[in-house]
Amino acid sequence: MVLDLKSEAGVAAVRHMVRGADVLVQNMRPGAMERLGLGYEELSGLNPSLIYCSISGYGTTGPYRDKPGFDLVAQGVSGLMSLTGHTGGPPTRLGVPMVDLNAGFYAAHGVLCAHISRLKTGMGQHVDASLLEAGISYTIWESAIFFATGTPPGPVGSGHPLAVPYQAFATRDGHVIVGSANQSNWERLCRAIDRRELLDDPRFANNPGRKENLEPLVKTLQTTFGSRDTAHWLGVLDEAGVPCGPINDLAAAYDHPQLKARKMVVELDHPSAGVTRHIDVSV
Repeated sequence: MVLDLKSEAGVAAVRHMVRGADVLVQNMRPGAMERLGLGYEELSGLNPSLIYCSISGYGTTGPYRDKPGFDLVAQGVSGLMSLTGHTGGPPTRLGVPMVDLNAGFYAAHGVLCAHISRLKTGMGQHVDASLLEAGISYTIWESAIFFATGTPPGPVGSGHPLAVPYQAFATRDGHVIVGSANQSNWERLCRAIDRRELLDDPRFANNPGRKENLEPLVKTLQTTFGSRDTAHWLGVLDEAGVPCGPINDLAAAYDHPQLKARKMVVELDHPSAGVTRHIDVSV
């Protein structure tokens, strides 16, 4: 159904539907629904059990409430782009609209929480989600580092701000991702790639040391990984139990046997477009 909210009939239709509705979700700029007579206060008066969900760029309160918001802008304002890319490189956005998606997830979670409360009290609530908060909420490691040190961390490429080695290395024909995020994985890695001498190097004895000596460690590991193909290293690391993986494009990802086994692609019949493929997240 399409309604013209600039018409009296359209507004009247919304008010009629709200009387029997469980949830209303809207993503207009703050104040727009109020000017139409469709704000939370007005509609909750018609239906006290209504859960009213607002999604906006900056939230319904604060000095930026009236500013428009987009995923790219929120990635910048929230600090996400300062953490993405490589040191000294240009500003880089995340490859997917993570802020947009996360705001939707938070809104859905908020609605579910409000529903649980309504089951107990019979009363609805106003759920207020924003792109800005959805962005900064993802900076779990980085915010903790900033709170502890007072120094904002920067981008680390494919690496990790705390665990080492935990990044992608170039191979002879591509890249391999190595996830040695703890001491046992580090020791298995060194044995698997036949670099046991690194276990005796005091610079790399523990994770703090490896973090402090990141540059020489990455350099020597890169020399080793660059000597063989990706398939070789994936086999070696898998056999040793070291978390690893390739860097797939989407064609390779959808051809991955695990995604196929999990049936992550579903085909649907569209009345005009015919058979279309979609991501199936219901498994």
